[in-house]
Amino acid sequence: MKKLSDEELVTLVRQDNERAFSILFDRHKQILFRHIYQRTGSETESEEILQNIFISFWKNRQTIIVHDSILPYLMGAAKKSVFALYAKSAKEIERHQLLQAEPEPFEYPAEDFLIARELEGLMEIEVQKMPSTMRQVFLLSRKEHISIREIAAMLSVSEQTVKNNITLALQHLRGKLTAKRIIQLLPFFVFLN
Repeated sequence: MKKLSDEELVTLVRQDNERAFSILFDRHKQILFRHIYQRTGSETESEEILQNIFISFWKNRQTIIVHDSILPYLMGAAKKSVFALYAKSAKEIERHQLLQAEPEPFEYPAEDFLIARELEGLMEIEVQKMPSTMRQVFLLSRKEHISIREIAAMLSVSEQTVKNNITLALQHLRGKLTAKRIIQLLPFFVFLN
């Protein structure tokens, strides 16, 4: 099967042949990785982009048309991915500069701080009452600031399960805390984030 052309392998991939997909990956991964790495300078980002390109290729295998070699398609995908990375980096730099330009945070009166502390304690009690998975997902997301994708990988559950648990946890907390207390707590949460 390794002697087949890219066009023949893509035909097999369209028929859900994972071995043909694996051969295409092995055939083009090094040149594609080098191409991406030359532009990003980051091994980690280059590997992530490479994986995303092949994941996208697999997802769109039914619509991809190849004449001779799949390399032009892969190089085009790499170019778009690197541009997206540059755009994301530029936005992060701009966001960082905006955050640095913000004035010093407002000091909350002692009474507000005490109310916020009391509400935080009530929230902690309600979080401890949550089912185990919901509590774990909520704490990882809101306290540890871990992404949904990473939480899903850590807990071996789907990303949708993580999203559902976060939504349910927030609904649970909203239902338990009175509207007055949420209004009092909101500035404190904004201040913490």
